[in-house]
Amino acid sequence: MLVDSVEIELKAGDGGDGVIAWRREKFVARGGPEGGDGGRGGSIILRSTHNLDTLASFRFRKTFKAERGHNGANKRKTGSAGADLELLIPTGTRVINLVDNRVIADLTTSDESIVIARGGQGGLGNVHFVSSTNQNPFEATKGTPGQVLNVKLELQLVADVALIGEPSSGKSSIIKALTGANVRIGAYNFSTTEPVLGVLPLGEQSLTLVDLPGLIEGAHRGKGLGAEFLKHTQRVKVLLHVLDGTAPELKRSENSVLTELKKYDPTLLDKPRLVVINKSDLLSLDETKAMQKKYPQAVLVSATTGANLKELQTRLLEIV
Repeated sequence: MLVDSVEIELKAGDGGDGVIAWRREKFVARGGPEGGDGGRGGSIILRSTHNLDTLASFRFRKTFKAERGHNGANKRKTGSAGADLELLIPTGTRVINLVDNRVIADLTTSDESIVIARGGQGGLGNVHFVSSTNQNPFEATKGTPGQVLNVKLELQLVADVALIGEPSSGKSSIIKALTGANVRIGAYNFSTTEPVLGVLPLGEQSLTLVDLPGLIEGAHRGKGLGAEFLKHTQRVKVLLHVLDGTAPELKRSENSVLTELKKYDPTLLDKPRLVVINKSDLLSLDETKAMQKKYPQAVLVSATTGANLKELQTRLLEIV
């Protein structure tokens, strides 16, 4: 199950307390103050990795705490710092402050990291409060609290190509034929219920493809399954628009999907788009010729027979 949005609480460690302590050694009369400082609290770090493609690890655990700094000790010893807590998140995750809905971070490349919540500073021991008028201070300070943040993690998949189209257009069959991705394929609407990633190796290069659930009219308003996943089109380089070659109104089908993209985010229409017409094995010769004339820039393929998939791979690589 793809988990692409979670809300969590992040609590950095508090700083350790400074202490009141005195020099106590044999033959040393009236030893002065020697209370050490507290250690700093641990911070929380977010690090992106391409080895994850879901936020499932945050699904059931909602609060994450870094270690508190240790208190100071006698002989001016500073307490140990609290351990930092590093959380791994998928590449493409945005971090949104739930207080003001501000985007704090957007980790779009693998192995990026950000200190999202800083640990508190350690308190001061009494050694810092010596003065000409106070040689034996009974004074120390507590550590400061670590930062507390309530954030939303929102994943937008990072891929080269997003397959878009109406339900049952054959997107799942195409990504399976191109990449071998493990997808559910059925002769019914919404056989794809969550985005599926696949990698297409092309010699020394490779392309990452994402198959999105089919878009229907009203998807941008939450109808069907599309609205929940339209955000995953925003980071891709190319839109692969899959049409069902056997559909009675191909142009209407194409325009319906483009309308939903425009209503969700008009800038999506600025991305390069390659039209691929699937199920060519079900078309007669005359129908194929008419289709090629009507869509001269499109690639006619059959995910079932593999016809023209090599040409599709070449065109995708050229555009990306």
